[in-house]
Amino acid sequence: MMSKSEKSFVGAALCGRPWWSIIGRSGGHGMPPLQKIHAEAARRMLCSCLLLLVVVFAGCRQDMQDQPKIKPLRGTTFFRDGLGSRQPIEGTIARGHLRSNTEYFTGKKAGAPAATATQQQIAGTQANAPANSQTNSFPDDIDTFPLPVTAEVVQRGRERYDIFCSACHGMTGNGDGMIVRRGFRRAASFNDDRLRQAPVGHFFDAITNGWGAMPSYAAQIPVQDRWAIVAYIRALQVSQQNPAAVGASSSPSPSPASNQRGGGQR
Repeated sequence: MMSKSEKSFVGAALCGRPWWSIIGRSGGHGMPPLQKIHAEAARRMLCSCLLLLVVVFAGCRQDMQDQPKIKPLRGTTFFRDGLGSRQPIEGTIARGHLRSNTEYFTGKKAGAPAATATQQQIAGTQANAPANSQTNSFPDDIDTFPLPVTAEVVQRGRERYDIFCSACHGMTGNGDGMIVRRGFRRAASFNDDRLRQAPVGHFFDAITNGWGAMPSYAAQIPVQDRWAIVAYIRALQVSQQNPAAVGASSSPSPSPASNQRGGGQR
C-alpha cells in the first residue's frame, strides 16, 4: 500500500500541481527561491505568448470577398503614381514582330486589299480561262521573290515540299500524289500553263490561306519555308517543261504557200 506522502505526490501529479506545494504541506520548507523566480518568469512568458497568439490570429483573419489585391486598370494608393497597372520592365517588349513587310508576309503587293473568299473564287475561275487571259488573273500578287533565292533555299523548299505537298501534288508537281491515287480529288498540276504564268505570290497565298479543297498550312509551315516551297515549285516547273514543245513554239510555223508547193512536188 502507498504511504500518505506517496498518495499526496500522486494526487498532485494528477491535479497538475507543482511538487513543491506538496513539500510545503507535508512540512517542508516550500519552493526554493531560485525555482520561484524561474516559475514566475515562465508564467510571464506563457502569458506573453498567449497574448501574441491572440493578436496574430485576430489580425490574420480575412474574408474571401475582402482580399488585399490590386485589380487591373484600377487606381490604388499603394504606389506613388496611383496606378494599379505597372509599366513593363525595360527590355521585355518584343520588337520586330509587327510584320510590316506586306510582300514578305502575305505575298501581296503593298497597299493591296486582302482578298475575300468570294474574290479568291472569282480569281480561281479566271485562272481556268485560256492562256492568253492569264495576265490579270492575280493582279494583287507579287511577281518576284521578296528574298534571295539560293541553292540552300531551293533545297529547303524541296524538303518541305516532299513533306507537306507531295502527298497531293506529286513528286513532280503533276497533281498525281499518293492521296489522289487513293481516290481523293485530283490536285492542281504546277505544270499547267495557267500555273506556270501565275505569280509567285499566288502560290504563297494558297499555302497561307488555302485554295479550293486545299486547307491552310500557315500553322504548319513558317513564312520562310513557304517561300522556299514556292522557289522549289518554280524549279519543278522548269525541270518538267518539255524542251521539244518550247522549241516548236519558238520556231516559225510554215506558210500555206510552202505547203502547197510541197504538195505539188509530190
